[in-house]
Amino acid sequence: METTEQTVQAAEPRQRRVGTFTLGVVLVIAGLGMLAAMFYPRFQPEWLLRASPCILVLLGVETLLSARGGGRVKYDWLGMFLCFVLTGAALCMYCAAWWVAEGPGLPMYNGSWNDTGGALVLRYDYFNDSRSHWLELEAGDTLEIQCDNQEGWLSVEIYGVDNDETVFDQDLAGRESAQVEIPSGGDYYIWICGHRAQGRASFTRVPRPEAETPEVEPYSQTETAPEAEDLP
Repeated sequence: METTEQTVQAAEPRQRRVGTFTLGVVLVIAGLGMLAAMFYPRFQPEWLLRASPCILVLLGVETLLSARGGGRVKYDWLGMFLCFVLTGAALCMYCAAWWVAEGPGLPMYNGSWNDTGGALVLRYDYFNDSRSHWLELEAGDTLEIQCDNQEGWLSVEIYGVDNDETVFDQDLAGRESAQVEIPSGGDYYIWICGHRAQGRASFTRVPRPEAETPEVEPYSQTETAPEAEDLP
């Protein structure tokens, strides 16, 4: 009798709650994405957010294949709760992906930031954040701006700390250059905001030219007193 019951139980297909396979795939992909972000800095985690609708597709395919293959899928309260969690997670990730793609995006700066005393040089693989820096400039100096963006653009604002006067406020996209004349000496703040930018930028101080002094010809002839014999 026990052998017959064991044979019947072995012949019955194993019950599985709907959503368990999808949950396993999501966990594996999320873990691999985290590892890739840790070991490869250029990996953009936002691709995981953009792939969030695949959760719903995978969950639907899992349900259809289980029903078509004659497998018994268990739809109890725990299975329905699991489906609800997966659906909610997919919707939240989709909203986050839309915010990243269409909105301001994730704040991130991946690159170098060097101050050589009279120049500020930026090299960035991904710049989607705001940074500030200050330079000490003199009246009559020129600040040369060189920008080379392969993607995105930079919003640059330069203003004096003492007089709060804005001397430059412009968006720089692609390859652009500009020269800013400094009206008065003092400390100047450079406010840089990157918008999904990739490339490089530099801000170089060019000192004012020294005032040219007129050349004075050397005095070669001197007046001498008249000779005594020349006097009347």
